[in-house]
Amino acid sequence: MKFRNHILTAFLAASSIALVVPLTTQARSMGDMGGCDRLHAMQGERDGLPPMMKRLNLTDEQKDKISQLRKQDAGLMAEKFKAMRDARSQLHEMQSKGEYDEAKVKVLTEQGAQTMAEMGQMRARQHHEVMQILTPDQRKQVAEKRERMMKHRDKRHENRQG
Repeated sequence: MKFRNHILTAFLAASSIALVVPLTTQARSMGDMGGCDRLHAMQGERDGLPPMMKRLNLTDEQKDKISQLRKQDAGLMAEKFKAMRDARSQLHEMQSKGEYDEAKVKVLTEQGAQTMAEMGQMRARQHHEVMQILTPDQRKQVAEKRERMMKHRDKRHENRQG
């Protein structure tokens, strides 16, 4: 019976990860403004601008507006990231102890997925607002850069597969 519980716990952990990974990828790709790492995507550079925005020759007014937009959600985004990390930590702790509580696992995985969805929504809104600040030419540059990044990511994914 103990062996079966261990297998069930491992299966649940794997399925939880399988559920969360696509949401993480979606949430990150929705708000990542130029391949920033996770910390920069949440907090921005020291001046509040992601690296890609620095290459757009922004006016001081555009820089100020974008920095303000990113800062207004930084605290809430950090809270959500912490909540997601805490849920993941609790799941890991249960697994390492060999415990399995179906109700608790369900709550933790659902909370994690909901938090990730909320973060993705915040990033999508923030991206939209940033794009409204940019000129048409700057938007075109962002779109071109994003397209190159997506092709590069797809190529890396194909290389891993084959």
